[in-house]
Amino acid sequence: MVSLMPRPRGTVFLELTPKAPHPSKPFSFTTTSSTKAVTIRIITPTRLCSKLVLLCFRYQREKSCMPTLVKIGLDSDIYVGNALIQFYGCLGTLIDARVLFEKMPHRDVGSWNTLLGIYNYSSDSWEVLILFKRLMYEEIKADKITLVILFSACARLEKLHYGKTLHCYATKVGLECMLNLENALLGMYTKCKDIDEALRLFDKMGSRKDIVSHNILLNGYIEMELVDFAREIFDKIVEKDLVVWSSMMHGYVKAKQPKKTLELFKKMVDTGLTPDQNTMVSVLSACASLSNLQYGRLVHRFILQNNIRQDSFVKTAVIDMYSKCGSLEDGLVTFYKMDCKDVVTWTTMIEGLANYGLGNEALCTFYQMERQGITPNEATFVSLLAACSHSGLINEGCQLFRRMAGVYRIQPKIEHFGCLVDLLSRAGLLHQAEEFMEMIPADDKIIAYKTLLSACINYSEFDLGQKIANNMMELGPQSQAVYVLLSNFYALEGHGLKLQKQEET
Repeated sequence: MVSLMPRPRGTVFLELTPKAPHPSKPFSFTTTSSTKAVTIRIITPTRLCSKLVLLCFRYQREKSCMPTLVKIGLDSDIYVGNALIQFYGCLGTLIDARVLFEKMPHRDVGSWNTLLGIYNYSSDSWEVLILFKRLMYEEIKADKITLVILFSACARLEKLHYGKTLHCYATKVGLECMLNLENALLGMYTKCKDIDEALRLFDKMGSRKDIVSHNILLNGYIEMELVDFAREIFDKIVEKDLVVWSSMMHGYVKAKQPKKTLELFKKMVDTGLTPDQNTMVSVLSACASLSNLQYGRLVHRFILQNNIRQDSFVKTAVIDMYSKCGSLEDGLVTFYKMDCKDVVTWTTMIEGLANYGLGNEALCTFYQMERQGITPNEATFVSLLAACSHSGLINEGCQLFRRMAGVYRIQPKIEHFGCLVDLLSRAGLLHQAEEFMEMIPADDKIIAYKTLLSACINYSEFDLGQKIANNMMELGPQSQAVYVLLSNFYALEGHGLKLQKQEET
């Protein structure tokens, strides 16, 4: 520890011992004043680094400690430099970290790992790979920490070729058979969707496999929508932790098997494990998918009785559950009780109001959201346009579409186009909807064509319907649902054989 006598009054000057300390040996420096000297003894440079980082975080300004470090000659110390790079990274000042790194007269593998980790945390994965090439050029030997960071970067970029090259390098230098490194490598293969290579590695790990290894493979199957294979991995785990249970439940929600989610939740509770907010979001989503209000209320009560932390994700899931289970009032109560609402929460509430045909209320909620300074996203405008469509708010819907592109610079997607075509079609403005179709990319037109042709059938607009039907057939082979719709149109028009001839052609 650092031992420091009470500092005397007056100006204090710091003087470092003339000879630089050996990295593994203790050293000291002395503060002198007009009355007495006080010696500060640092046991090891590692202790110095920890004290330094603590000091920097306490003051939250690098200027508080840098002048002192320069004065005492520690600014060129490799351990201090590494600690400061990490400090800059924690503050998010990546440029300062890079400048300090480049100025360091000497760098070890720890220096490189620290900078690589900062870039990886900042999701700048390409820079991680570029820095690694430079590391190799400077003949710095990478260690297991370096490779863990690199595999993470390859996983984020989904660059399987780079990942395999690094795997060969790890084998060559004898770092392959280390659990943390193997888990990172396993994560890279699953993220890159090379499940065969992931399985080979998983089997090769043998008894070294831990619960993290199993969970990585389980999540890999879930991401590839192979939920049955994920369940096989899940069942093989003897001692399951909360993360594994939550991952499997999330997998069933993603696979649209909500009943299995609830069955698994009951089994988990029976084991005595207390779920966290991530688990409850999946369970609430399952209740919403089933529109099971009774079970949803029980789950909400379970959250309250077990003091499970209700972050914005949980509360938003509660709002979504009540809205989809037929109790919009409970959803509104939860919504207005929330102190902090993000854009997802506001969008969920707008969507709930839209589904109940409360278009004006949905618009009022949107305007309230804007007044609170929350910026809407793509999903917000999909919900708003759907609300206008369900409530026949034609002018409001068109204005919102223009604001989306003009004010918020959101590029319209097929979901937005589809909602606006639906809005115009429901109002009988079929020719206006047809003109609007010109704005839709060719690959996405089939969805809007289906909406417009259905409206032509409802309003008996056979001339326009014929034109739309011809356009649909020119797009090439379509799904069975499209042919059923075309068949219905031609049957109403009295040309039932026309579709059969076009299909044969």
